[in-house]
Amino acid sequence: MSTTPAGGSAGAPAPPAWDAVLFDLDDTLLDLRSAQHAAFDATVRRQWAGAADVDPAVLAEATEAFASDTGGHYGRYVSGELTFEEQRLARVADALRTLGVPEDAATPLDGLWTTDYEEVVRGHWALFPATADVLAEVRGTGRGVGMVTNNVETYQRGKADALGLEWVEVLIGSDTAGAPKPDPAPFLAGCSRLGTDPGRTLMVGDSLRHDVEGARSAGLVPVWMSPDAPAHGGAAEPLWDEEHACWRMRAIGGLRTWLAA
Repeated sequence: MSTTPAGGSAGAPAPPAWDAVLFDLDDTLLDLRSAQHAAFDATVRRQWAGAADVDPAVLAEATEAFASDTGGHYGRYVSGELTFEEQRLARVADALRTLGVPEDAATPLDGLWTTDYEEVVRGHWALFPATADVLAEVRGTGRGVGMVTNNVETYQRGKADALGLEWVEVLIGSDTAGAPKPDPAPFLAGCSRLGTDPGRTLMVGDSLRHDVEGARSAGLVPVWMSPDAPAHGGAAEPLWDEEHACWRMRAIGGLRTWLAA
């Protein structure tokens, strides 16, 4: 994979001129993966007492199977095949199989995982480091800030408000524009609500397919937030990823180098 500093080669564009930025929420602004890990670990011990004696490596594998949704159940929820509760229970069932739970305890307990788990995971919701500061700095330049997310608007609005992001008025959910990401509709709805031209609007997200490819197809400037992104001389600024035709940065702090653009 080839990444190049802005203007560092004939193929690398200059930093974009931009008037606004749209963010994905889960695992871009919010460290949802860590919250899911903590909540699963606590809840699975109530599902099956034997979880306390499982090899830590096996428990970690099962926890990651749940958080990363190895069975693709969340995608089925977004497409309307499953309810939100059904996709969660399906993910739990996959994780319990990975954990080796005995058959008599292998059926996810409905209330435990739909109600109790929800309370636990909400207690672990937290923004990634520097997120609140960077968003405030972007806002301070007079640029628009919004979110485009693949969950229903009401749920994500409550989540954003709980994280102190109630001031971000533009939030496009999977049900807001008639289609979820990577369809162009939610990206364009975000730009319309912000009153900005797509070509002068950044879209920052962690999913190559849903955020990067979707934003590019809608005419926005895609910025892939990828913790394993290469760094140029240790610098944090976004680098141009020639393979995926997008900007790529390790963390949200990279946007600080573009605030004067």
